[in-house]
Amino acid sequence: MGERSPEQIKAEIVAARERLAQGVQGLVSEVHPAAIRATAVDAVKAGVDAQVAKVKALVVDSAGIRWDRIGTAVIVAVGALGICGVLKGMGRLLRRY
Repeated sequence: MGERSPEQIKAEIVAARERLAQGVQGLVSEVHPAAIRATAVDAVKAGVDAQVAKVKALVVDSAGIRWDRIGTAVIVAVGALGICGVLKGMGRLLRRY
């Protein structure tokens, strides 16, 4: 390389200073609490959206709502509540004696 003029050296220093300032500003933006919070919120929203899509896929398909699966879920829920009621009643009876 040939020798550089003072103007070229100054221009290189100015360019390097601008690159450094942009890098520092980018780093500050990444570690700012608001940016961290926004990233975390976005990650949670993406996770919730994925879970909603999975659940929706269980009860809705291309033909529409799958009433058989909804009916099965309702029957299971009613059965579980019934079992809880029976166990609660049995517990009351056992406490009497």
